[in-house]
Amino acid sequence: MSSSNRKRLNEKELGSLYLLSETPLIIDRLIKNQSCNENDIQSIHHCSSKQAPDMAIIAASLSGNMMSDQLKSIDSETIKILGTELKHLSINSVEEVGRIWIDTCRYGIHNDDDIHDIVHQSADILCMFSSIFMDIAQACTPEHDLYRAISASLMYQCEAHADNARSLIENASPKPQKTDLSDIPLPPELQNNHYTDNVVTFTLFNEHRV
Repeated sequence: MSSSNRKRLNEKELGSLYLLSETPLIIDRLIKNQSCNENDIQSIHHCSSKQAPDMAIIAASLSGNMMSDQLKSIDSETIKILGTELKHLSINSVEEVGRIWIDTCRYGIHNDDDIHDIVHQSADILCMFSSIFMDIAQACTPEHDLYRAISASLMYQCEAHADNARSLIENASPKPQKTDLSDIPLPPELQNNHYTDNVVTFTLFNEHRV
């Protein structure tokens, strides 16, 4: 999937991904205010839960990139190392997944190999994010409760989306005819390729061909 020749996202494309993924906008506000409450955490969960796994990766990447910049200022070698790891994962993921998402959705450039790789690697990518967010949450002291709360929320959502990605791939795979109700179809919003700037119903999972 990875290509050193892949065109980097420009500011307009990144801005579009920020708006579409929503979660980074909440994270940005919390970081600027240096505070959060239960309603803020619920907002993170609400926005994240509506996303398909590919958009969840983009949201985690953009949120993680902002978080990593803040973690550098914390007086903890462990947290600084985790922040550096989060930075690398976030940049690499948004440049790969975000570029493929934008190309396919906005410009109609379909690369089946890239889409196949993203779909089948999405659970692993989300698990890597979940693991780093968990480590950050555990490393944060009460003094840095804001970052602990944000990391714990993002960890939970990444883990949930990783499970969802596996389920979507499994349910999309060809299966023999069954007489029971064990085959679960894709949700309606994942069967519809329609896309607008206000409502994200597009997903690379819908473009994937088994």
